[in-house]
Amino acid sequence: MGDLLPITVIGAAAGDIVLCLPRLPRSGEDQEAKEIDRQIGGSGFNVARALVRLQIPVINGIPVGNGYWGNQVTKEMQVLGLEATFIHSYLDNGWCLAMVEPDGERSFVSVSGCEVDWNRAMLSSIALPERGYIYSSGYVMAGKSTAILCDWLLASPSGQTLLLDFGPRLPEIDPTFLDALPVDRTILTLNRNEVAILCGEGDPVVQASRYSSKRKITIICRLGSQGTWICLPDHDPEYVAAYKVKVVDTIGAGDAHSSGMLAGLSQGMSLRDAVELGNRVAAIVVNRSGAAGAPTIKELEEFVFE
Repeated sequence: MGDLLPITVIGAAAGDIVLCLPRLPRSGEDQEAKEIDRQIGGSGFNVARALVRLQIPVINGIPVGNGYWGNQVTKEMQVLGLEATFIHSYLDNGWCLAMVEPDGERSFVSVSGCEVDWNRAMLSSIALPERGYIYSSGYVMAGKSTAILCDWLLASPSGQTLLLDFGPRLPEIDPTFLDALPVDRTILTLNRNEVAILCGEGDPVVQASRYSSKRKITIICRLGSQGTWICLPDHDPEYVAAYKVKVVDTIGAGDAHSSGMLAGLSQGMSLRDAVELGNRVAAIVVNRSGAAGAPTIKELEEFVFE
């Protein structure tokens, strides 16, 4: 692969309890469900795990808690060869109840833990290289210590490109942080709903492209099975087709896409080729239950798409 740029992953590790149920319950209703799996997920951990499996160097910025879930996170990090550098003395990692309906759509109920309790000493201990990529998720940017983490991201070295996936926590992200982003070295990855929130209602590609040109920022517009659009300032949007697979569930799909993109960029791929790799990794993950199905290089090469 040649020289690979390291990816600094700033995000959460959390327990995932995955349930399959015919539909979400209404208020006051009791809905029978089947437990499918218990995994360690969280957007930061999902991304780190996928990058390790693709043999991309990772700088671990994922907090590890003190409790049941923290013990599970530590074990999973050891399997991946990741050193647990941020150990929280009293809070456990958070956890998530992921409810999957028959069409593969997922809904979450999240309980936050140590992953939203950032401090300056913790972040200053991260030795960032001169060049590389920093991934961060909205799940760790919308907690009680948001400002500390956001300030650290804004102050990151000019040779670090930010890939930010705000996810469903986008409405809780401080607008002043969005306005202060270094647009020349920031990539925002947004799904259809997030485009509507940040860029406005309407055709998502049109709105994302318009926002990109207005703010002079790069946007990756993810439309699931309808593919991905790259929106660069003052350019026509560029389409990258999705891979066809049977969807088991969409848990971790956005994280998988970010992982594939980052793996491509680490290797020096063009943005288009990196997005194509993101599409491929995401397609494999949604073909498997939960968020833990990120492929190895061998699996990526041998997977047969529809």
